[in-house]
Amino acid sequence: MSQHSGITKPALQPDDIAMLHAVLRGWCREKSCEIGSPAAQHVARELVSWFECGIRNPYKLAGLMRHMHLDAQDLPTSPDASGTVSRPAATAGRLACHGG
Repeated sequence: MSQHSGITKPALQPDDIAMLHAVLRGWCREKSCEIGSPAAQHVARELVSWFECGIRNPYKLAGLMRHMHLDAQDLPTSPDASGTVSRPAATAGRLACHGG
């Protein structure tokens, strides 16, 4: 189990990781995007967030990813002065996680 912000979450299992990776690869193919690109990394973080919020269906996850708005200026490209990279919150992720 991992703990983040005082919330304990179960660790991702190998089958979970394989499914999430397959969904991300599909998005990358659809968008003609390299899996290591900043856009794909951003989408991957949101994908894991949605999964942790209880969305486990790969088709629902793929649908959410299609509705994400990615603005190039919001994607993390370089660390700030503290050495951390900021991560913008995706509207679709917030809505999915909070039942909106």
